[in-house]
Amino acid sequence: MAGALITVCLSLLLLAPPGLVGQWTPSGTPPGDSLALRRALGELEQVEARGGWGTVPPGPTLRPGEEDPRVASLRRRMERSGDLPRMALATDSTLMDPLLEQAVRRFQARHGLDVDGVVGAATLAALNVPVEQRMRQVDLNLLRRREFVPDTGRIRVVVNVPGFEAWVMEEGKETSVHRLVVGRVDRPTPLLAGGIQHVVLAPYWNVPRTIFLRDKLPVLRRDPAYLDRQRMTVMDRSTGLPAAGGAPDWNQIDPGEFHERFWLRQAPGPGNALGAVKFIFPNTHDVYLHDTPDRHLFERGFRSFSSGCMRLERPMELAERLLEGQRDWGVERIPRVAAGGVEQWVRLAQPAPIRLVYWTAWVDRDGVLHLNQDLYGMDARRMSDGDGVNGWIESAQEGGEEDRGGCG
Repeated sequence: MAGALITVCLSLLLLAPPGLVGQWTPSGTPPGDSLALRRALGELEQVEARGGWGTVPPGPTLRPGEEDPRVASLRRRMERSGDLPRMALATDSTLMDPLLEQAVRRFQARHGLDVDGVVGAATLAALNVPVEQRMRQVDLNLLRRREFVPDTGRIRVVVNVPGFEAWVMEEGKETSVHRLVVGRVDRPTPLLAGGIQHVVLAPYWNVPRTIFLRDKLPVLRRDPAYLDRQRMTVMDRSTGLPAAGGAPDWNQIDPGEFHERFWLRQAPGPGNALGAVKFIFPNTHDVYLHDTPDRHLFERGFRSFSSGCMRLERPMELAERLLEGQRDWGVERIPRVAAGGVEQWVRLAQPAPIRLVYWTAWVDRDGVLHLNQDLYGMDARRMSDGDGVNGWIESAQEGGEEDRGGCG
């Protein structure tokens, strides 16, 4: 009985540590709220005034249940940033116990890292970022808030690319948060401002040129049967129909010639790279939000794996919100059509504003300060040359329904 009581007390303690983690009452405002971020900056300034939060010496990976002399430094670092409750501090212990493991997990979650409680290279690097550098990061993100002009509309979407999240706003209040997979460093997600015009249920995936050349063609040359397994068809550009001759000799055809005459299309249904739904906001980059069959990736903390488009957690929830009140599109019909295997485009009665932003520091609705890594180097670029943040945002260009390229 006593042991169970201790466990409960420790669990409650871990839910509300002091310091930078969870010190503000949620206001219902979006994670872009600048007031909470200014308060977080003040807290960081207090940490700096007390001498900073120290560092953890380099060395082998620190794992839960193991002993290491560096654990004492790790405890101090966790306590000073508020990830470890002060009453749990035990500077003389070299054991990475469950309390410290949970503190590491909390730290990883709010720094966009894989949450495993293990202090490997990426977590160690984040731990050893000086508080002064984090203050500059927050200050830069406060500048971005000042330059950010919120969109208006019944429902709008804010996509934070380096935060791997999309925030759905209704009447100026955050109503849901969706985890995202965004573009890799070599295939970055662009920053755009536009409007979601269509919800596409049971979408085809038209394989774009870059993905065909880099990813699909090498596989097809090794394994031509891949085309059938993936339910892909060679389409003829001149007719818009399946190519009369079927697939070419992948080892002989010139890639440029192929794309002048053909393209690859994956059928809707199980295994489709876009899942059951995608959301179109026309733009020159042909990027969009979409579902994914690889939902396990949402469990990762670091989620930079796509070719530029954004894979969205719980996409049917967004589809239902966007189509709410639209004639013939009740909550029962939407998933039925999405699972039906026949692509259907639904034009929204009113486009929903969407903004893709680059915020590496924010306070979430639970009052927790997040400090993610500078995924595409934009923080470093801004700090070094002072270019305006708005220079990174471009307006989405208008496009028609036939503009059906895209990424994965």
